[in-house]
Amino acid sequence: MAHASVPGMRRMIVVLSLTLFPHLALAQSAPDTKDGLSNLPIPSWAKGIADSFGKPLHPVVGGVASGGGLGAGIGYDSPDDKLWYQSAEAMVTMRRYWSLEGEVGRRSLGKRSQLGVFGGVRDMNRIDYFGLGPNTSFDDRSAFRLRETTFGARGWHRVAPAVRLGGSAAMYMPDLGPGKSTRVRSIEHVFAATSIPGFNAEPTFGRYRGFAELMYPVMADPEPAGASEGYGATYQIALEAIRDQDSGRYNFHRWETEVQQRIPGIRPGQKLTLHGFLATTNNDAEVPFYMLYTLGGAGGLKAFRPDLLGTDGTRATLRSFRNYRFRDRALVLMQAEYRIPIFEKVHATVFVDAGQVAPRASQLFKDVRTGTGFSLGYMVKGKSVARVDVGLGSGEGMQIFWSFGTFQN
Repeated sequence: MAHASVPGMRRMIVVLSLTLFPHLALAQSAPDTKDGLSNLPIPSWAKGIADSFGKPLHPVVGGVASGGGLGAGIGYDSPDDKLWYQSAEAMVTMRRYWSLEGEVGRRSLGKRSQLGVFGGVRDMNRIDYFGLGPNTSFDDRSAFRLRETTFGARGWHRVAPAVRLGGSAAMYMPDLGPGKSTRVRSIEHVFAATSIPGFNAEPTFGRYRGFAELMYPVMADPEPAGASEGYGATYQIALEAIRDQDSGRYNFHRWETEVQQRIPGIRPGQKLTLHGFLATTNNDAEVPFYMLYTLGGAGGLKAFRPDLLGTDGTRATLRSFRNYRFRDRALVLMQAEYRIPIFEKVHATVFVDAGQVAPRASQLFKDVRTGTGFSLGYMVKGKSVARVDVGLGSGEGMQIFWSFGTFQN
């Protein structure tokens, strides 16, 4: 995921066009496409590129984290009809973010349950930091580097057609450093170390998470993101306990509640998505700054929330503000998004975002930040795999975000 300035839009439009071309070619190959593009000739080399995305060993195009820019790499996914599954991916982005991750596990017959072991490393060299709390100044923008190594086990089981229970247990090892941006000051040049919780702390953390999820009506795809293909609702409640394995100083836990409601629009194919997310940390805990909740931009760090439901598959939060603009121990986010298909897979949306961070949950609804905007995205199986969002109304200028998922068939 990446934030792009207005002067850079032309270059990014070219990149986006090249990125989308394989999937557009696949859409054109279908004889019953509704957008009138199916009659256009498809070069053999273009079809070859498109076909390569559907193979077990395939190229991947996407993002490592918000602010890292467009990335590319190689991935492997075992056939979906096998009980044992394996996946792996390596990617590097234009801003030199990189990631390596993989998972191996087993599914049950009928995909009623899944259990696997996973591991990964992500290196992000210029994550924005503006300070703590809801009233930080944009002029205090700084950057830090975070390399995170994670490995563990995770799984879920469908106890009823509409109910899924799951969880994970993992070791999380952060590695911090100065921000590597030529335009943004490094964090230690803007803020005193004493004002940044966990500034020099790099312990090994144990992370233990459990969740319960209700989807109605029942979707064929058991994964949360698959719910965005149709109408209905998804509800999730989660509890995470984090334990500092070195000194115990940064032990804490947090509750999270999330809902996504999908409502038919005025015309066929149109959809209104309502999304809400509320999270809080126990009041007496000290939380390292890189594990606090963040609000703003095209998405957050996996360090705090690995599976945000979002609106129609996107992890965007307050799109009228920059990535990671606000940071604290508690968070509320409310979103409404109306999606209108333009072509078969190209959709436009208008949205309203509202949210706030605070030290305590009781302070969340004071001076809530709001913004509006519009977006254009390319959808695959109900999820945005490439999207541009334009956010307005923050008082900090127009914000433009290019968001990229991982392109796979």
